Formats: sequence, structure tokens, C-alpha cells
Amino acid sequence: MELHTEQYLEDSLIKRETYKCLLRSVMVALTVITAGCVANREDLVKSGHVTLQKYRTGKVYIAWCDAYEDVNELLITGVLRRHDTVGLPIKAQVDVAVISPDGKVIDEGRSSSIYVPRRMVGRCQRFKRFNVRFSDVPPRGSSIRVVAKIAAN
Repeated sequence: MELHTEQYLEDSLIKRETYKCLLRSVMVALTVITAGCVANREDLVKSGHVTLQKYRTGKVYIAWCDAYEDVNELLITGVLRRHDTVGLPIKAQVDVAVISPDGKVIDEGRSSSIYVPRRMVGRCQRFKRFNVRFSDVPPRGSSIRVVAKIAAN
């Protein structure tokens, strides 16, 4: 009986160590994949390639946004937040215009509708993300105008 119990415990420990090793391998693989995806993006604002101009209308504002080159595309990403602490979620959109160094509008785009919840004091941040993609990266010295506005119903 004692021999059977020892064998069971040994098998159990081997299985547990196998599962731990497998879990570590999966975590390492996911970390490498995620790092590889992020490494493909170049922050165009930090490199000085473009400048960002943020504007708001109404109760919704852009808490932060960035411009990235992602596989030869332009990706504008950021988060929206509200100023007020009362009311139902506000339906908002983000309009983005890419302006060349000589002042001409190269491209325009709009995010999908985003419902931004009210701010809750003492709670989590209550941010809502937005993404707008363009097929081409603008030339050096371009500016990007990002406007948060309340969406029409």
C-alpha cells in the first residue's frame, strides 16, 4: 500500500512539473510574439517625423494620443475621457486630418463611435480607446490634427 502511495505522489509531482514547464514555455512564446509586434511600430512623434495637434469640442477630450508607423501604415491611437462626473455615457468620435508641410490636407479619417462613460471620483480611470488607420505614412514635417467631438445621433 505504501509503495502505491509513493508512486502516485511521484507521478503527481512529475505531472505538476510538466504543466509548470509547459506554462512557462507558453508565457515565453507569448512575450516574444508581443514584443515582436510592438517592435514593428515606430513612434513618429518621438522621432520628430510628425507633430500632433489635439482639440476637443464638448465634454469629451483626448487624454493622450500617439502616431505610429505600423507596417507602412499610419496608426493614430489614444484614449478619450470626460470632464464631468454626471450623466449617461456620451457617444463620441475622433476626426483625424493629416496635413502636409505646405498646409494641404493629405488624408482624413474618423474613428468608429465610442461611448465614453462619466468620470467616477475615486474609481478607475474610465478611459475609452480609439484607433484610426491610414494607408500611407505622411512625409516628414507633416502635422496631424486630432479632434474629439460628440457624435451626431
